[in-house]
Amino acid sequence: MQPGEYDVVLGGSAPAPFGAMVLGGWEGVRQRFSSPIAAQRLAALVEARQYGSLELELLAQALHDTSTQVQKAAYLRLQTRPEATAKRALATYDPYVLFECLATLNGHCTGITAVAISPDGRSLISGSRDETIIVWDWWAQEAVFTLKAHSFIYAITVSDDGETFAIRGRDRTVKAWDLRRGRQIRPEKGALRTIASVALTDDRHLISSSQNAIKVWKLKTGRELCTLQGHTSLVTAVAVSADKELIISGSEDRTVRVWGVA
Repeated sequence: MQPGEYDVVLGGSAPAPFGAMVLGGWEGVRQRFSSPIAAQRLAALVEARQYGSLELELLAQALHDTSTQVQKAAYLRLQTRPEATAKRALATYDPYVLFECLATLNGHCTGITAVAISPDGRSLISGSRDETIIVWDWWAQEAVFTLKAHSFIYAITVSDDGETFAIRGRDRTVKAWDLRRGRQIRPEKGALRTIASVALTDDRHLISSSQNAIKVWKLKTGRELCTLQGHTSLVTAVAVSADKELIISGSEDRTVRVWGVA
């Protein structure tokens, strides 16, 4: 028999249990978020957007979910919320567990020895064993210009205003350039910070290279938080953006990689 024009047809292969009811409204959102299925919890976060301040409660809880997909959805949503509650939740969260490779930059002929990132997070500078420096626009994923350092490059730093960068070469010699035009300048005119080492820290984390990977450590506990993998050879340099939302790495595989939350 086929259903008639005005017949009601039950669809789906898993009908609700006898005596059960499907909840709507905020209580229904909370019930779906308590599901053991990550897809249901993700759906609950989407539905929660219409509930204003109640959504914040659920998002803060979702940052500690067992699924990184759920954590990521909550993290990205909280970043769009201006309330102090959202900012407090983000301040205590470690987004490094969500980091993935956002870009792979190719251009050096030999392994990378040092990397740095501008304060605005757009320009990257990398140095190689072939004694060249490349300034990258990583948003466009292209090289802006290449410079000859005439020295092995041990470290790179960018000035606080993002206008100049400097390298430390052999015998601790320092050379500096205009970041926008690639014109070499006197180092003392660059208003440069102390040149950073390969492993950089903030007050909560240590980021270090480990063979072909990058490891993020919690300073307070000494516990490894996560490992970022993708390079195919030894990671030789790491840097962190000023807002801590990007990690930059250089490797003997001749690539520079940008890591963050997509």
